[in-house]
Amino acid sequence: MSTGAIAVPALVPRGPRHSRIHWWTRCFPTRLAVAIAAFTCLVVPVSLVVVHVHENPEFSPIDEAAHWDYVTRLADGGFPRIGQLLQSSTLRAVECKGVALHGLVTTKCDTPINPKLFAGGGYQYEAQQPPGYYALTVPMRWFGMNVLGLDDLTATRLAGLPWLVLSLLLFWVAGRIMGLSPPVLGAGALLIATAPLTISLYSSVSNDVTSLFAGAAVMVLGALALTRPGRWMTPVMLVAGVVIASFKLSDLLPVVVASVLFGVAAFRRRDAAGGPAPGAAGALRWWWPRGGAILVGGAVGGVAWLVVERSLATINPKDLPPFDVLRTMPITFSLIMKESLSMLQPLTGSYDIFRTTDHVAPRSSALSLNLQSVMATVLAYVVVAGGLAGLFVRRREWNHWLGLTALPALYLGGIVLGVSLYLTYDIDPGLSGRYGMALAPMLLVALVASVRGAWTVWGLWALGVVTFGLSFLFLLG
Repeated sequence: MSTGAIAVPALVPRGPRHSRIHWWTRCFPTRLAVAIAAFTCLVVPVSLVVVHVHENPEFSPIDEAAHWDYVTRLADGGFPRIGQLLQSSTLRAVECKGVALHGLVTTKCDTPINPKLFAGGGYQYEAQQPPGYYALTVPMRWFGMNVLGLDDLTATRLAGLPWLVLSLLLFWVAGRIMGLSPPVLGAGALLIATAPLTISLYSSVSNDVTSLFAGAAVMVLGALALTRPGRWMTPVMLVAGVVIASFKLSDLLPVVVASVLFGVAAFRRRDAAGGPAPGAAGALRWWWPRGGAILVGGAVGGVAWLVVERSLATINPKDLPPFDVLRTMPITFSLIMKESLSMLQPLTGSYDIFRTTDHVAPRSSALSLNLQSVMATVLAYVVVAGGLAGLFVRRREWNHWLGLTALPALYLGGIVLGVSLYLTYDIDPGLSGRYGMALAPMLLVALVASVRGAWTVWGLWALGVVTFGLSFLFLLG
């Protein structure tokens, strides 16, 4: 591969020989590949999430009650607006189940509902979120309740599992298109599936579960746009941008990264004869159906939702009472810059400590708590190292450019997000790693594609397997 070129191996052939069977053999060339994918993309995430849900019946303090209220309101034919209170059924569930936040005191289960006695005055403070995730969760919640016989909250929580499994499979497919081997991809998928933030968020009701899907889907579309370009690109990329914006606006981070990468590739590419790249006009024509269409789609979808959300609001977002706790100190740009550093931990930042319960201290032992911190810190360093790998090589390939683009995008995206939250709600943004989770698939692909030597690959596998085993200790010990 030439120095500075941004390209991927053309694993996907053109012509009539392309078929579903061929796609299957490309993605899963051997029985070992099937076994690796089944273990890392299905067995590991399902087992961890199911156990976490079972062991944590209380509401997660990461806004789970408000997200659950959004889902149940849609299921009943309503639609949340900024300024509305949580439904009485939601407040009753919070009373009876409790919230896994040490020191938080809620009213007793059998007392009359009084929203003023709840944190934040009982307001619905997630109504500003786009409806895509919540609308898709409604039928999955119905299936869990009416077919599987689960209770309401558990059924809604487990609706996150299809998102996680599909995200990991898309991660696998993207890597295979890019030419990565099954053992290398398995290591990356295992690290994502066992990450503490993955387990925490995908075990609760939250639109954060769309983030890994957004990043992995953009990678698949980007890889196909490079290896199988065609008329499909512009309409599909436009729609993809709109759909991703309908989940969560921070999910647009991989859209921006993909657009930038295609822009760089447009100016650095060679023509069919190996000559220099065409001028700006030619580069723009090449970039538009790949990086331009998805960027425009995301922008249109994001702006459209902001217009709708503001038109539905019943109060000024700057007056929303639940955020008063974030309005107790002066907010400066330097504070936002500092908080944006947390975005560099897209798989480990601000995760729930395993085995917490409502009203009391965490039940985990000191050994468990310390090991959780150690494993999360190691994974955070490994992810950053993968993103920076391109700084230390003489021949930069596609994975190096991907890491060197995605990692700064995390930090700069955090600054943009922080300023937006401050201007919209007049609050301390309180940024955390989960806002950058959509870029985790890109960073993990950059990591595993950059490793050299069997020992390094086995080292990543060892980290994932140890984390997988320790997670059960954290959850059950």
